[in-house]
Amino acid sequence: MDLFDTTAYFSSKVPVLATSKPLLRSAVCALSAKHLRHLSRITSLNNEGLGTPTSRASLNDWGNEDMWIYHSAVYYDQALNNLKSIVSSKTYLDSAADKEEMLAAVAILCAFELMDAPVISESQTRLNLKDIRLWQNAGLATDLNGDILPYSPLDVIESGNLLGFEFEEDQKSNELTWILGKIANHLTAGDALSAEDSTLPPDQRLSIGLTQQHLLERWSLLMTDLERWHGSLPPSFHPSGRTHKSGPIVPGLELSQSSIIFEQIWFDLPLAAATIQSYHQAKILLLANEPQESTALRSTVSARLRSYRHALAEVIYHAREICGISLANSSTDSFRVNSVQALFVAGQVFQDENEQNAVLELLSGIERDIGWTTRFHIDKLKDEWTKGKAGNHVERDQPRSDFHWSAL
Repeated sequence: MDLFDTTAYFSSKVPVLATSKPLLRSAVCALSAKHLRHLSRITSLNNEGLGTPTSRASLNDWGNEDMWIYHSAVYYDQALNNLKSIVSSKTYLDSAADKEEMLAAVAILCAFELMDAPVISESQTRLNLKDIRLWQNAGLATDLNGDILPYSPLDVIESGNLLGFEFEEDQKSNELTWILGKIANHLTAGDALSAEDSTLPPDQRLSIGLTQQHLLERWSLLMTDLERWHGSLPPSFHPSGRTHKSGPIVPGLELSQSSIIFEQIWFDLPLAAATIQSYHQAKILLLANEPQESTALRSTVSARLRSYRHALAEVIYHAREICGISLANSSTDSFRVNSVQALFVAGQVFQDENEQNAVLELLSGIERDIGWTTRFHIDKLKDEWTKGKAGNHVERDQPRSDFHWSAL
């Protein structure tokens, strides 16, 4: 949970706070018990010869799975009851310490839910991304128009002293989260006049919507935001090297020959590796959902097909970059957890069987080694690939499962 936080709040401060905060303590214990439940299940499967033993599982006995199921349920129930009590009493309104405990606990309980959640369907973000002041108070550096500035945080902007200011890497990573949220809202809204209309059943939606030209302009602004952000990154976000795979990456992650088709893309910081992987994911989502220019422009068939082929080549490039980053940076658990959604998006791009197999191996290795559920993503990818072999029919009324920023 501290992957994008250089202060390491959850691993350094939360355990100390949890010793005296009942809500936080129960949330921490619930998440820990659930993780141990997953590890015990994986260890059991390995012992039965149903999986590949990992170095971690072979050195530790994670206990009985049923025991951890019980403990996770008990602590989760305690956490919810404590949270309800604080919310109903409204004591947090006058106490900064209670606010901190509540927000930290909610974040931990979200991780509890996401640990074995199936692929999440499309939805608008919970937090209003247009409330610029809210995000500025959280540390996002933007101008009055909502454009990200190349410097942070807020106090520097207000003072006007931008010269010589050095920002932390986690600030740039968190800026991308905000952009990803805007992309998610754009995609989930579709061409509806209001985002809420897109959630209605097809027969209840308005028969009119935004013009294709308006959607293209909005899409172009998002692409500009993303590229402006990418251009503002410091050198620490640049790859430190590219190599070809030769042997296993880490014990327990024995990839087949199919993974050799990708370069290994190395980063010095796990935070940078995860951030750039999310950037490639964002590029795929935008490129795959680019609105068409109006037919009134009368572009030729050849011009449109060239545009399609260019977009496809770009999407494949970004998907391969995602896999290459995962191949080289597989020794950090927090990075691997964060890479699940990016790998899932990359997997939807590939049509080559070797590339598909490599994605499956990377995803299955995450669940096998650290207990974060990926089997739902694997099953969904296999289903998508089967449909791809049958034809290219687009199921337009089916929800897309390309993003998971609904927790924002």
